[in-house]
Amino acid sequence: MFVIRDQSIPASGTPGNFTAGLATPSRGATQVSIIRQRQIPNAANPPHRHDQEEVMVQLTGIVTVTVAGEAVTLAPGDTLIVPAETVHQIVNPGDRAAEWLIVAPCGVRYFHPSGEEILPEWAR
Repeated sequence: MFVIRDQSIPASGTPGNFTAGLATPSRGATQVSIIRQRQIPNAANPPHRHDQEEVMVQLTGIVTVTVAGEAVTLAPGDTLIVPAETVHQIVNPGDRAAEWLIVAPCGVRYFHPSGEEILPEWAR
């Protein structure tokens, strides 16, 4: 059993995006990865894709997610399933911070649309 206390989870990320690995291989997870992300108003994360399916569960705020060129708005309580190898981007068009969870298999890999692999510290 592993207990991970909130105050022990460092957040990092790109400007306007704060990401924390809650359940990752470095924290003892072996099958499922859970990432918490927060985005300030008018921020966006870079377009990217994964080699495995990911599930996004919106906790607070409103975001627009563009998946394979199709935009959808998520509100608290909404869940989005992003297929593997599908380029997507999250934008917060609102006037307050938004927060969500990302759930994917352990070892999920991250890539720029160009194919260059991204190795975020928080995912390890």
